[in-house]
Amino acid sequence: MDRVSTGVPGIDAMLGGGLIPARPYVVSGPTGSGKTILAMHFLAAGLAHGEAGLMVTLDEPPNEVKANVTAFGWDLGRLKILDATPDVKAHKRQRSVIDVGTTLDVRDMEQVGEIRQSSGVRALEVSIHGVQKMLKQEFFQRLERNRERYKRIVVDSLTALKMFTMQGEDSRIMIQSFLRFLSELEATTVIVSERLNPKILETEFFLSRGEIRFHKWLDGNVIRRAASIEKFRGSSFDDRIRPMSISNTGMIVDPQGAVAMTGGRLARIGEAYLEQRLSEEVTTVIEGVLKGVEDAHRLHLSVADVEHALSRAMLQLQRRNYQKALKAALHAQSMLRDRLEKKSPPPPPPSVAPPPPGGKA
Repeated sequence: MDRVSTGVPGIDAMLGGGLIPARPYVVSGPTGSGKTILAMHFLAAGLAHGEAGLMVTLDEPPNEVKANVTAFGWDLGRLKILDATPDVKAHKRQRSVIDVGTTLDVRDMEQVGEIRQSSGVRALEVSIHGVQKMLKQEFFQRLERNRERYKRIVVDSLTALKMFTMQGEDSRIMIQSFLRFLSELEATTVIVSERLNPKILETEFFLSRGEIRFHKWLDGNVIRRAASIEKFRGSSFDDRIRPMSISNTGMIVDPQGAVAMTGGRLARIGEAYLEQRLSEEVTTVIEGVLKGVEDAHRLHLSVADVEHALSRAMLQLQRRNYQKALKAALHAQSMLRDRLEKKSPPPPPPSVAPPPPGGKA
């Protein structure tokens, strides 16, 4: 059977050669475990073999995605990207980006530029139905223009898409429809998602044809990572947890390695402890910035950009994206500190001691 490479040889080995083509798959795991990195490996591998790829980004705006993958030295200039980030930090509609809620315009990632000052995308415009509609439009327009299908599609992430979906919609039914739609496109699709409630089997995990799961835990003072295949319909696979690391060239998985876990509980306990520690750190920074913003208002300073960055940090904290939340909170803290320092009054001149009696001044 023909297989589609994930771009990571160790993962391909665990899958018995790669993914079965033209099916949707889920990549899951805690924040910072490597989900998006695998998705970008998958797209880069396709581009290297001349396969057209499309990325739908909901968690990070395009220039952040571009900056992140540049560090690995990958050539993703020909990747098409749909910008569905609905916050004020979304990006200028360059030739490479579709903005959800505006005109359809998809071009190469190499043209992704800087942050735009105001968003043309409102949160209410980003819905499962809206993203599906624009995906369908772009897919068939490309087929008509170039007589070429998108072979690989990434949705990063479905968790964010469900959060943005308007209240009152039945998300489970819409997710079912979305996955059926992706299957009908006959493209191999990687869907990034998180298990928000481990006691509930969410729709995408049930309907996807396979799940690659990443693990992250604290071992002493070192963060460890590992990968496992939770399910893979239509094929045998390696069901053991294998060690994984992230280097300056991307993800490395040892398909023969073993992961030691004390009583099988180390990953769960370590992950919870690490997330709690990051959450407390982010909360401390946010509280400090909130107090500083109050001081800035009393000094009649304009801190709208600081408040926007702070809002983003709080949104990421709510999503449990602790590393992104910490980055945004520290950025807000840096801007606020700079603003307050510029407003601080100059220090008083040094006092001159009076001359001694009978002496000269």
